[in-house]
Amino acid sequence: MAAKKKFAHSATSDMVAAESSAREYVKFGLVIWFIFLASLWPTYADGLVSAAEWMRWFMGFFLATFATFKFIGYDMFPVMFVEYDVIAKRSQLYARAYPFIEFGLGVLYLTNLGGRTRDALTLVIMTIGTIGVWGAISARRGAVHCACLGNVIKLPLSSVSLVEDLSMGAMAAFMLLG
Repeated sequence: MAAKKKFAHSATSDMVAAESSAREYVKFGLVIWFIFLASLWPTYADGLVSAAEWMRWFMGFFLATFATFKFIGYDMFPVMFVEYDVIAKRSQLYARAYPFIEFGLGVLYLTNLGGRTRDALTLVIMTIGTIGVWGAISARRGAVHCACLGNVIKLPLSSVSLVEDLSMGAMAAFMLLG
């Protein structure tokens, strides 16, 4: 128990406060824009112009990039994540493993491996994430820092987080049905 408190204290001291500043939203927008552009190049490079192909690349870049944000300042991620994720609240192992799971899914999308299993796992994880984010937003528990962006982009948990989870889940569902 003492080790858990020590971990929480040391990680909490490394956290930065969430900001709703224009600068943080611009940083977020630039990351999304870069991922959008990065996903266009391989989609068109092979002449395979399809929504599913673009989504695969977008999801791969998105998941790998956001996992990398979580790895930056990794010690604070599980402490922040348990504030709103349904499974992380019950499992410290899941909270610690989540960035690795997300990165692995990103790699599977980028390498086009895993197919329907990858898509189903992504849909489940994003649905669970949506439930947790929705619950935290609905409860209006103050300015909960969005752990999904690590300490790189310091946005509060908000509708942006909800849209991210919903979008990734919807793309995974589209690919499952396709």
